[in-house]
Amino acid sequence: MGLTNYETKRPILITGKPGFGKTTKALSMLDEPLIMFANEVDTTDIQSMPRRRGILIEDVHHKPRKEDILYIIRNFRGQIVLTSINEKSVPKEIKAMCQIKRAGRTNYLRDSVMDIAPNSVHPQPAEMDTFSLVMDYLKNRNRDEVADRLKYNKPSDTQILSWLSENMHPNRLLFVDGVVKRRWSSNYFYELLAYAFEGNMAGRVQFPKRNAYSKVPYICRKLGVRDERVLKQLLKDEDFKKWATKKLNNSECRIIGIGEKRRRKKTDPVVYDVGSLDQFM
Repeated sequence: MGLTNYETKRPILITGKPGFGKTTKALSMLDEPLIMFANEVDTTDIQSMPRRRGILIEDVHHKPRKEDILYIIRNFRGQIVLTSINEKSVPKEIKAMCQIKRAGRTNYLRDSVMDIAPNSVHPQPAEMDTFSLVMDYLKNRNRDEVADRLKYNKPSDTQILSWLSENMHPNRLLFVDGVVKRRWSSNYFYELLAYAFEGNMAGRVQFPKRNAYSKVPYICRKLGVRDERVLKQLLKDEDFKKWATKKLNNSECRIIGIGEKRRRKKTDPVVYDVGSLDQFM
């Protein structure tokens, strides 16, 4: 066996939120690893380091030194494990070279706090997306908490009102939407919005659905027409309509209102243009 015939292990990227055991899972895969953070990567001792130890690179989501990390991945033949709180913050060059694994769903940090203080309240993250804010607005009876979270996150007024209108009577949002929105202070807007509902919703939350995009602009480009108005004028011409039918499929013909394309039946005779005897031979 030659010196170059040794196995190269693919790096492993473990993703998960803080407290879900990313580092613990990474350490279980390595034997006395060299631990470094992604923003402080040092490539000095990589060549002389034994393969059996492995390397652990923490927090690849936070200002990673991409070129140094790629150098380690390409040159170190032992096991490399990287950790990140999410997948999208990892540079795509690094992510493409890794095998991605999840940390799991168990929040060890929260469970350890509950073991020490079992009557304590679970901590809630301050930063919330629109989905979480709408769920909290409709379910949470503590309206002071709802107001504080709305003022901290400052969601788009148009978006959150459109999401709430699917689950509430519009009269509750009428004053906030028609009088207060973008005329008074934003904090006052979020406070009035928070106290406009009691937070006692027990049913399923409905969210707005995005409508399908119109295919008419695509059909116009396919036919070489400038816009929809010109297409309507051209469709009044029978010759153009016949030509458009040959260019489009059945669904596209139905969209612009020229009917179904005629399908050839199996019983219809197929006529071949043989031409002269020389062409037939």
